[in-house]
Amino acid sequence: MAAIGIIVGLVGAAVGILSGLVGIILGLLGGSLGLLPHLFPIVLITIGIIWLVKGSNPRDVTGVRADRGDTTRPQSPGNPR
Repeated sequence: MAAIGIIVGLVGAAVGILSGLVGIILGLLGGSLGLLPHLFPIVLITIGIIWLVKGSNPRDVTGVRADRGDTTRPQSPGNPR
């Protein structure tokens, strides 16, 4: 009977530990969901600032090209006479 009691106690302890771990995980998920409405605007503002700073780099602008002094060759007719 003592052996059965020990085995049942160990099984109960294992179930208690597992349920405690599940409770911790669910608590952390609930806490993170509770913080989400507060952190979401901060993340959006940070991404917007990074986008603005990265976009203001003149080397990355595709529409503006600096003239490097290359001259184009004059157009001449195909058969000069």
